[in-house]
Amino acid sequence: MMQVQQHIPKYPLCNFIQHIVYVSGALPIPYLRELPQGGINLVIELNENAVNTVYPEIMMGSKKVVKNAWISGTQKQAIMYKNNPNSTIMGIRFTAGGFFSLTRIPVAVLDKVGIEAEEVFGSSFMRLHEQLLNASSFAERVAMIERYFLQYSVEENMGDHIVKFINQHIDKPLDWLIQKSGYSQKHVIHLLKTYTGFSPKYLQRIHRLNQVVTEIQRNKDHIDWFAIIHRYGYFDQAHFIKDFSHFTGLKPMEYLGSQLALDANKLVPDVILQIPDDGGTE
Repeated sequence: MMQVQQHIPKYPLCNFIQHIVYVSGALPIPYLRELPQGGINLVIELNENAVNTVYPEIMMGSKKVVKNAWISGTQKQAIMYKNNPNSTIMGIRFTAGGFFSLTRIPVAVLDKVGIEAEEVFGSSFMRLHEQLLNASSFAERVAMIERYFLQYSVEENMGDHIVKFINQHIDKPLDWLIQKSGYSQKHVIHLLKTYTGFSPKYLQRIHRLNQVVTEIQRNKDHIDWFAIIHRYGYFDQAHFIKDFSHFTGLKPMEYLGSQLALDANKLVPDVILQIPDDGGTE
C-alpha cells in the first residue's frame, strides 16, 4: 500500500520550494512517470539498500542507476522510473527558477537527469542524508530539509523578482511579459534560461501542459477534448496530440486511461503511477 504525505513550506522557502513529499510503499506496477513542471526535483532515498533505475529519455533508449539522492535536471520532458517496491523517498520540488534563486547553483550543471545530489551540494548534503535516515517522522525530516535550505541566502534580487513575475503570468502573451518586465526580450530570455534552463516559449508550453493535465484529472469522467483544444490555444487536434505526446510520451487518451485505471494516481498528481504497457525496457 502506498502512503503519501505532503508539506507546503512557509515563507520564505515557499518562494523557492513548491512542496516536499514523502512516498512509502508501492503499487504492483512496472513503471512510474514524472511529468515536467518547469522546476527541478530533488529525490532523496531513505532506504539505504534501495537502488533505483531512471530512464532519462521518454523512448527509454538509455537508463541510469541512482542511489541515495539525485536531481531530475531541468526536465524538458517526462522522466520514467522503474517501480521499486522497496523504495521510500522524500521529494523536494522547486518552483520554476526557485532552485537557482535559492542556491545560486547554475542550472547548467544539472543538464543530465539523475545527477547525484552530493556532486551538486557537496559533503554537507551527505550529512543531511544521514540525519534523514535516522529521523523517525515525516515532520522531523521536513524540519531538517527546511533548516538545510534556509542556510542559503534568501535575499532576492531584481532578476529573482522578474522570473517570479513571469512565472506568475506565464499564460500571458510573450510581448506582454517582456513589456511588463521593463527589460529587453534578449535580457528576459537570458534571465529565464539562467534561472530555469528554459526559454519563455518552452515554459509556456510546460505551463499549458500542466493546465491540461489538471483539467483531465478533475474531469476524467466527462472530458470535452474539443473544449480543451480551443481553451488552451492548440491549433487543432493533431497539434494537441503532438504537443502532449512530446512532454509525456503518451497520447491524451492514453493518459486519461492511466487516470481511470488507478485511483491512486490522485495521490501524487505530477506522477503517472500506471501507464499502458509499452513492451518493457530491459
